Amino acid sequence: MATKHELGAGDAGPSKRMREDVEDEFNYADNAPSPPETSLVPKGATINFSALTRKLAEGRRAAENQQDEAGMSSFSAHRRAQNKLVSHIFMDQDFSWLHLKPDHASRPLWINPEDGHIILEGFSPIAEQAQDFLVAVSEPVSRPAFIHEYKLTAYSLYAAVSVGLQTEDIIEVLNRLSKVPVPDTIVGFIRDRTMSYGKVKLVLKHNKYFIESSHPDTLQFLLKDNVIREARVISQQQQQPGDVITAALTTSKAPTKSGLVIPGTKEAGAGGQVSDAVGGKKQTDADLFTSVVGVDNDEIDEDDDNVHAFEVDDSKIDDVKKRCNELEYPMLEEYDFRNDTINANLDIDLKPSTVIRPYQETSLSKMFGNGRARSGIIVLPCGAGKTLVGITAACTIKKSCLVLATSSVSVMQWKQQFMQWSNVTEKQIAFAGDSGIVVSTYSMVANTHNRSHESKKMMEFLQSREWGFILLDEVHVVPAAMFRRVVTTIKAHSKLGLTATLVREDDKITDLNYMIGPKLYEANWMDLAAKGHIANVQCAEVWCPMTPEFYREYLREQSRKRMLLYCMNPNKIQACQFLIKYHEDRGDKIIVFSDNVYALEHYARKLGKLYIHGGTSQVERMRVLQHFQHHP
Repeated sequence: MATKHELGAGDAGPSKRMREDVEDEFNYADNAPSPPETSLVPKGATINFSALTRKLAEGRRAAENQQDEAGMSSFSAHRRAQNKLVSHIFMDQDFSWLHLKPDHASRPLWINPEDGHIILEGFSPIAEQAQDFLVAVSEPVSRPAFIHEYKLTAYSLYAAVSVGLQTEDIIEVLNRLSKVPVPDTIVGFIRDRTMSYGKVKLVLKHNKYFIESSHPDTLQFLLKDNVIREARVISQQQQQPGDVITAALTTSKAPTKSGLVIPGTKEAGAGGQVSDAVGGKKQTDADLFTSVVGVDNDEIDEDDDNVHAFEVDDSKIDDVKKRCNELEYPMLEEYDFRNDTINANLDIDLKPSTVIRPYQETSLSKMFGNGRARSGIIVLPCGAGKTLVGITAACTIKKSCLVLATSSVSVMQWKQQFMQWSNVTEKQIAFAGDSGIVVSTYSMVANTHNRSHESKKMMEFLQSREWGFILLDEVHVVPAAMFRRVVTTIKAHSKLGLTATLVREDDKITDLNYMIGPKLYEANWMDLAAKGHIANVQCAEVWCPMTPEFYREYLREQSRKRMLLYCMNPNKIQACQFLIKYHEDRGDKIIVFSDNVYALEHYARKLGKLYIHGGTSQVERMRVLQHFQHHP
């Protein structure tokens, strides 16, 4: 199977996925013998299909111009001149050759046939439903008030398939929403990328990892790969004399799927009664959105009642995941927690007074849409209640839970939030009995040097057991090497990553797709702010000119001292002092951030304010935070 390229930030798009270089050209190749190399047909000739289509359209228009010039009115001649001017100005970005649908005014999408970019008219009456669909199948690029931009990528389609969307449904909804027919290049890219997605799952059973699929031929294909074949484990019970290793697969019944009620939702308040949709009605646009984007049909179809699997070495899981991604068979991790009789249940539930918000319910429905717990990432803006989403997921799974945070302060906050929103006690968070909750930091779990005796005993405990659920807070900030050690060291049935921004400075976001799972849900902070769920944000940039003395030294200096000079600019200190006094007089709470510790200490002492930095002790840090939260 040939390796396919992804449609990512560095790729030009589905119409260029066979490119040979970075030019906007296609590598036109098939199984036919290459033509003889001549001056007319050079070897490795390429064809730019979009440019060819554009040239043909221009040729037709030129021929029509010559025929109609004689009897053309002045108005028609003016319009034709305008079209030529537009084509000349926009050149390769001129898509006037695309045919608009008759009712294009009521459709909110424009689709770029060359690079997979999608433009959404935010002022459309159905923009909200269209946005829900686009977030499920594409990556948001920019979402201001009126025009939103998205992009179809291999990973976004992987995420769409992982939550149960089908190939034909994606194409059908795009066609309904698009002002122009969905280009063949886009249709081909969607079919190509979703052909093998969702067929392979990674399952943890009895503290052993299995690669599972309802398609035995898919498993046989994977076993032909050297990396996966070497990672396979053949147990004594499974290996029989004369067996062919690549053909020996274990077969079992597929887990049953039924309705699941998530705590804190309206269904939970109604006693778990979920109304079924009435069949036989004609499907409207709203019904189509519900079936494709919602949770009614949010299940991945199984072609067979049986599932086939083979065991793999747990020390090679990371290599196997990465190799499956390269082979275009990314593994979905699912946990059938309701049928898990091996791991003890955890007595945890949300308090009766706890009710989650609609967008939190939507995010969790993507995780539990088919009755199992899917591993993946949920993206919610700051202040939108990511912690409550994680706690509700733990209350749904009801198995031993491990929470990993970035700092000791976050550990204390998670502990307080668990006791605030759920019925767990402090003793359960300390892990008493066969099940419980452990909250720790990434560095504590990933560190392999100079452990104390207590830390060694805790790590042996974490590694020796099978966790039902692992919560990973702020997954975008954890260093890649540390994160990989954490994920491969702890054995967990289900993993949920929480973050406010799925962006990393080291461009390692793609690694999260095989270490945790795809993005399950992403909320738009502007919509949440408009509905009152989070605070409205106003951004302002204040320019502070340097004083002559500082500016002179700044121009002379070539070392890191330059950063200190512009941080300690006296005009900037005065502006900061003015803004703090202005907001204090209004009764506002104020936080000042600085990327320079020396400047932070100087500002705080100069202004007589409390401050926190990396060297602040845990006790002092908590005292400062509590003072900020509870004092005006």
